[in-house]
Amino acid sequence: MDNQSSNETRNPKLMQAMQDLKKHDNAYTRGVFAEALMEAHLLSPIERQTLLTEKEGPSTRIRFEHIQNTEGEKFYLAFTDMDEYNKWNSDGKHNQALIMTMQEYGNILIRQINDLKGFVINPYGENVSVSKTLLLSLLKQHENKMNAKRGN
Repeated sequence: MDNQSSNETRNPKLMQAMQDLKKHDNAYTRGVFAEALMEAHLLSPIERQTLLTEKEGPSTRIRFEHIQNTEGEKFYLAFTDMDEYNKWNSDGKHNQALIMTMQEYGNILIRQINDLKGFVINPYGENVSVSKTLLLSLLKQHENKMNAKRGN
């Protein structure tokens, strides 16, 4: 996780890329969006749960919050900044979030055994969903690009 605080988390490049993608969905805007996404640090709301076990004592488990679309598909939540986070958290009940990269979202989506389809960025704003398949593809492309740079 990043040492950046939640209030400092801003993603102007990603915000612009999402707005451009909404206006003109084409290969170029999708490419700019993918690049901005790979550089982003997003707020992911969590709920901490303390579990009591007889042998080890208390331990903390983290549960990532999710949202469901009209088709019943579930997505993790991701926010570009606190303003977007607060649109979702209007009742103030959620006060914990992790600052996460795409690599970390990918690790969670790969490891979690659940029916979540991916994650949605700013569900009460730009409302851009990223499927598990798309994210894993972007991570693979990013890894290949980094390996190619190291090879030169």
